[in-house]
Amino acid sequence: MKIKLDRKYLQYSIFVSLILVISYVLFATVFSFTTKKAQSSLPPVLAASDCLPAFRDGGGPYYQANAPFRENIAPDSTTGEKLYMEGYIYNSTCTNTIAHATLDIWQASEEGTYEDEYYRGQVTTDENGYYKFESVIPLGYGEGTAYRPPHIHFKVHIDGEEVVTSQMFFEDVRGRQGFNDEYIIDLEQNANAWNGTHNIIIPDIKFN
Repeated sequence: MKIKLDRKYLQYSIFVSLILVISYVLFATVFSFTTKKAQSSLPPVLAASDCLPAFRDGGGPYYQANAPFRENIAPDSTTGEKLYMEGYIYNSTCTNTIAHATLDIWQASEEGTYEDEYYRGQVTTDENGYYKFESVIPLGYGEGTAYRPPHIHFKVHIDGEEVVTSQMFFEDVRGRQGFNDEYIIDLEQNANAWNGTHNIIIPDIKFN
């Protein structure tokens, strides 16, 4: 009888220990995720050298108004390299971020073509001026001096008013016509995608 009780006690102890370990791991995971999420939502303080206003651009011939609001602008069938972009939208002095601004984006596909349905969309910044979207790395297009390196067009609207039209640029070995090195977005690659950060500074917008 004593041996049976000891075995039952041992089994019970192991069971309780496993429950405690699993509970701790789940708590630590949730706490870590929540902490990282809270930290990522805080806008960074930009150095003066990083407070580079977005240059104004005409937008080109492929813009379409009223694109759908969605974070993933690429179709599920895409064969392009996955791209995750994020950042904050700042006023011109980089002293405040702009909440509830609309970022309207459009780009060429992984084949260098513009489409009507995909590779375009709109996202809204949160309370901290933070935005994010998913896409693929666009292919550059054109030949010779007319070659356009990979880029993403964007417009920013504040309270329904367009305040700037500009572009995000990516490194390309074929050429750099049409933009300066200071506007190149550095990408980091992980196992499944490329990750980029681009803070947008609105020229001449000084309110918070």
